[in-house]
Amino acid sequence: MKRAQPLKKGDTIGIAAVSGTFERDAFEKGITVLESLGFKTFFHESIFKKERYLAGSDQRRSQELVSLFENPEIKAIMFVRGGYGAMRILPILDTKLIAANPKLVIGYSDLTPLLAWLSQNFGYPVAYGPMVLGLGKGVPELTLEHLVRALTSEKALGILPGGNAKTLKEGEAKGKLRGGCLVMINASLRTPYEVNTDDAILFFEDINEWVPQLDRLLTQLKHAGKLKKVRGIVIGTLVLRSDDTHDVVAMLQDVFSDFQGPVIFNYPAGHDTAFVTLPLGVDAALIASETSCSLTITSGLFE
Repeated sequence: MKRAQPLKKGDTIGIAAVSGTFERDAFEKGITVLESLGFKTFFHESIFKKERYLAGSDQRRSQELVSLFENPEIKAIMFVRGGYGAMRILPILDTKLIAANPKLVIGYSDLTPLLAWLSQNFGYPVAYGPMVLGLGKGVPELTLEHLVRALTSEKALGILPGGNAKTLKEGEAKGKLRGGCLVMINASLRTPYEVNTDDAILFFEDINEWVPQLDRLLTQLKHAGKLKKVRGIVIGTLVLRSDDTHDVVAMLQDVFSDFQGPVIFNYPAGHDTAFVTLPLGVDAALIASETSCSLTITSGLFE
């Protein structure tokens, strides 16, 4: 049985656009950064197609992604950007071809259901990390260093950089690290691409939401039973609307007041330039005390 392998310098990363549109200049800046890290890149010229707010038709985007899985020279797949549209192509992907060609896959935001599907159904290594456009906008050195480390390490990553993360609820928990963008976790409910939260360390982040909207999304997860078997929660970057004056911490304390497990917030992963790449589907341990907190990856992404 073939297995995806960690990347090595000189390996080729295939680039796919399965969501929103983008400009070539911004794309090329990101490609330059990716290649400066020691990787080769490959993409089809059709990647620049536009259809309304999407990077081409559903057929174009799905065929592009499958072709990257099929290509034996490509060792990993990274997406250009998120936005909207990735879920539209999931039902028309050639599952047999994808299943026969394991690859490491990197993305975030709109890609949340696709990453969950690849991890949970095929056991493929997936990483919740920066994409091409984000790299082109300029990111801290730590973001680049940890991206490379996450994609090339054969062993468990150990304790991840926590930045200014803080404890919301104290405790300790172990489980599979799963999750992604909150609104996309909710969008996946009752679909074949639903994020499995059973016995999980659940990670979520989001952007451009009001605090009341975040409250509603989290309340929906509670009503859907998605938090019943969650063992711990890691809240990443929550980029609120600029004119939102609501207290997000007070809302989180209220929503998770009856949650029986550790909860930390302000973890440096999500829609921000400071982005610690998170391997999903791996074993993790979360420790949260009054004065400190840590997230430790205890199994390798490629095991």
